[in-house]
Amino acid sequence: MGQRGSRVSDGNVYDHHRSTPPTPGNDTAEQHPHPCDETPVDAGEGDSQRREEERKKAWAEEEENRKKRFWRLTFFLRAARKHLKMIRLGQTEVQVIKIPPPDSNTDDDILCRYELGDRLGVGGFGVVHEAIRVEDGLKVAVKDAMKTQDMEYLTIPDHPNPLPLEIALTILANKGPNAPGIIKLLDWQDHWDNYVMVLECPSPCENLVSFLEGHGGRLDEGLVQHIMRQATQAARICCRRGVYHGDIKLENFIVSKDTLQVKLIDFGCGNLMRKSAYTTLYGTMEYYPPEYKIKGKYHGKSAVVWSLGVILFTMLCGRFPTSDDLHKTKLHLWSEPGLSKECCHLICSLLQHKPKQRLGLKKILHHDWFQVPI
Repeated sequence: MGQRGSRVSDGNVYDHHRSTPPTPGNDTAEQHPHPCDETPVDAGEGDSQRREEERKKAWAEEEENRKKRFWRLTFFLRAARKHLKMIRLGQTEVQVIKIPPPDSNTDDDILCRYELGDRLGVGGFGVVHEAIRVEDGLKVAVKDAMKTQDMEYLTIPDHPNPLPLEIALTILANKGPNAPGIIKLLDWQDHWDNYVMVLECPSPCENLVSFLEGHGGRLDEGLVQHIMRQATQAARICCRRGVYHGDIKLENFIVSKDTLQVKLIDFGCGNLMRKSAYTTLYGTMEYYPPEYKIKGKYHGKSAVVWSLGVILFTMLCGRFPTSDDLHKTKLHLWSEPGLSKECCHLICSLLQHKPKQRLGLKKILHHDWFQVPI
């Protein structure tokens, strides 16, 4: 699901710093000298027993101090991760760490409410696991994403504090009437160095790349029509709700193996939808619209249309369009044996070199190809 980094559990980190209590012996006595060790060698039996008791007391005190130091480290790291708040003042970020008293509850980590299972995906900055919600056994997907120094935050209605951009955009994309084609955010938690998202997880499901590979690398036209209808609708809803997904591609659509329901996932490369041009693109190169490669800027809706065209082409042909393919689509001369004329026409309409000549996003589902079941 996303492109973020893996998580190391607190237990593993802390276990790494644990050491076994020192064992009585000459070496330990040398490492932990005590005034009683200065007693003359020829002291009586009573003095020898006293020295031994004092050594044991010194070892016990050292072990107790070690435990206290370790506890403070553990407590500080847990408290810092849970209570660090990022306050943005102009260009300056102020970090405020609130350390609760020793008897306060520090077991409110969101991951305590879920049992993690197999890993579903991993990217450059995050990892996704399937999981079970402890309270009711619901199967979910848990995404743990590391933060970067330049990570963006966004303030949205009903949420007074700025949220990590991916969380905010996922909430906005689901704000309104139920949209079955968009992944639902069930729970989330924001920490100073990472954030965790709990998402619905249709079971069994896989992304469209795996689905494509499982069907021999390409799909028949009727199945593609069913998938594209849902994918296009999901993209339209995002745009209508003011969300530019930013990375429309095969990997970011999951399909249920049982129902063939399609859902759009991973808003980590997204932005707010706007009428003016974007000059930054964080998506995947194979889906970049040509105007970005040429002019370094693009508009949201026309870029979405291009990405949908690449997805349609790839599912039907089992490969990305080549420069020769794109030259033919530009001239409306592209065709593929076995595909209907309406399908080839739609591909040409989506993969137009000039953005203004592409089919409008809201017109895609009204194209002739979608009007007749195949």
